[in-house]
Amino acid sequence: METNRRQKILFIINPISGDIDKNHLKEKIQGLFGDQHSEYEIFSTTGEDDAKKITTVLAEYAPDRVVSVGGDGTFKLVGEVMLNKDIPIAILPLGSANGMATELGIPQNIDQALKVVTSIRKKSIDALRINDRHISFHLSDIGLNAQIIKRFENDDTRGFIGYAKHFFKELLTSKPNKYLILIDGEKIIRKAHMIVLANASKYGTGAVINPKGTIDDGKFEIILIRPYSFWHLFHMIIPFFSRTIHELDYIDSYSCKKASIRNYKKRELQIDGELIGRIEEISVEIIPHALQILVPDQETQSIFSRKLDSLFDKN
Repeated sequence: METNRRQKILFIINPISGDIDKNHLKEKIQGLFGDQHSEYEIFSTTGEDDAKKITTVLAEYAPDRVVSVGGDGTFKLVGEVMLNKDIPIAILPLGSANGMATELGIPQNIDQALKVVTSIRKKSIDALRINDRHISFHLSDIGLNAQIIKRFENDDTRGFIGYAKHFFKELLTSKPNKYLILIDGEKIIRKAHMIVLANASKYGTGAVINPKGTIDDGKFEIILIRPYSFWHLFHMIIPFFSRTIHELDYIDSYSCKKASIRNYKKRELQIDGELIGRIEEISVEIIPHALQILVPDQETQSIFSRKLDSLFDKN
């Protein structure tokens, strides 16, 4: 803990994320944080006016740190409310997609992730402002992947199998679109199957789309997947998972602070896994150091490991 006084922790839990039962987690929270060193509150999202309700809870409870419990969608909700606030956020990755946790080195094991809640190590991360109204902390894109997400949401087959089915189908049937892009004032006209607005480096699946990108450098990358042949498909999968995607001759990467994109055929846009729809004009700019994130700290993990072991011994 950062001080000797009782730390106030606000847990924001998405009860339906990842189809995971959160009741056992609440018991762990009570055992770990219901002592003389800290106090906590739990807010459960409902899908109705959550941002407004969280804002009210923040004002009334005034926590020292906030914990996002869920997947990327939950983190996006929490992050938008916490934008530019000097309150650190911890992540408990309990969603169907946990891209931000993976990006930041947050353990996927929930017991290990709980240790990060009391970490003293913080990381400032950037964010993207899109069309002056949307915020992206992770990866957004236009075209191929957004269309896959749309197909996936309309299918009863969930999980990796459901996504993979639509991934390969879209790869085989996708047609490139013409885009006019202004990158820090420089005009570029390209045909592409997909344009990625990358604040981070990899998707929740582990596929690395932006090997050179970092989440705290005050810049973002625009990645273009230009027209490819059927033969290229066989060479695309391994680079995605070996951090060499940028070496392919049909992949372009640009680093910038501000950009605009004209999407002539209004292909689908998704932001951090959330479908926005078909939009013709897209503007993007970086918001440096938008959030403070708690990341693993060796000393805190050692202390907390003993407390976890003690808790489980009692059970």
